[in-house]
Order: sequence, then C-alpha cells, then structure tokens
Amino acid sequence: MESKTISTLTEPSGLAIEISKHTELLRWWHRYQAQLLNQETDFVRNGLLQEIIAQRRRLEVACHTHPTSQPCDCHTRLAEMQRLYELVEDFCDRLESPYQQDSLPLALQCLLQPWVRPLNLATHLAPTWDAEPIEQTRLLLLLTKTLMNTLNEIDRRPLKTLLTLVDNDGCKQFGVQAEYESPLALTFAEPIEQALQPFLDTFRLLAQADCDQMFQTHHFSLKLSWRSPALAPS
Repeated sequence: MESKTISTLTEPSGLAIEISKHTELLRWWHRYQAQLLNQETDFVRNGLLQEIIAQRRRLEVACHTHPTSQPCDCHTRLAEMQRLYELVEDFCDRLESPYQQDSLPLALQCLLQPWVRPLNLATHLAPTWDAEPIEQTRLLLLLTKTLMNTLNEIDRRPLKTLLTLVDNDGCKQFGVQAEYESPLALTFAEPIEQALQPFLDTFRLLAQADCDQMFQTHHFSLKLSWRSPALAPS
C-alpha cells in the first residue's frame, strides 16, 4: 500500500484542514485567501461605509438645525459625502462581489456591469445555483473579470458577446462567446491565452473541469464544464 504524508494546517479562525494532496493544499490556500479578503471587505462595508452614512445623517441634521448664510455649503458637503460613499462602495465591489458568498449568478451579474455596453454583452444565467466551495467561485469570478478586461483592451472589440451559466442536473457549464464583424488576425489568440492560462489551469485542478477554447475566423469561445465537489464542513 502506498504511504502518504498528511499534514495539518490551522487558520486564524481555528479551522484545521488535513492535506494529503497538492490539490487539497491549493484548495485550502485559495479558501484561506478568500476568507481573509471577505473579512477585510466586511470591515469596509459594515464599518467604514456605515460610518460615512452616519456622518452624512449628522451633517443633514446640522444643516437643517443651524442654517448658515451660505446654504449651498450644505449641499456641496452632502454631495462630497455621497461621492465618497460611492467611491468606497465601488472599491468594495471591485475587491469582492457583494454576492460572492451567496449566489454565483448574482455575483456575475454585478461583476459584468462595466462591460455590458463596451462589449455588447448579453447574459444567460441560471436562476438558481447550488453553493460551491468559495475558492472555486472566487477563481471563476477572477477568470471572468480577466477575460472581460482582455476582450475590452484588444484593438478589435466584439460585435456581440454572450456569457452563459447553466446547471443541468448538477453538471455545471460556464461559457463565453464573442463574435466579430471582420476576420481576426492570427495574433488575436495570444493575449487571451496568456491572460487566462493560469486561471484555467487552476480552475481545472480545483474543479476537475473540462475546458474548451476555440479561435475561429470571426469567433472566439470558451467553455468550462464541471461537477461541484461536496462542500467541506465549515
């Protein structure tokens, strides 16, 4: 019988994880990073943003209670406070989707907003989605963000783009299709492959996924297929 070494790592939260394969170690590391990022984002959303709201309310009350000779000052300060709130909120959303912990379709919908118009992007997202390991969800969101950025930065923007997320009796499928009006150059594939390869390799390892990329004359497509593993107990 083949012997194997099992080591134990403990997170700050006290969660102990047994690691017997490099895949499990990689999964633990991604989960650990996701948990740390979630803690920091929660601190900003539930701490800093709430404090900005409280400061704005106090400013509104002060403006009504002690009107000044320059009433426009209150409107200016309230507008500045609102702008600060929006900047911090946008930072949180870019740091981590507000729906990442709850729903992959909602997280994707939120993440994709900046590219709807530039890429003529349409989506077909499953209405419900079973919970999956957080490290796997986060990796797929990072992959999506990287792909959208790359498609947007390439000189040739697509005529139309479609992103799909489907669940057929436990068989999950994520797909992106981009169609172009004129033939694509031979060098079109290089920046996409270079940007996506680390994410695809890691996702295939974590999710035991199948990946299919196609570069055709007027068309690019990416498809990932997998079955969700059993969630580790929290």
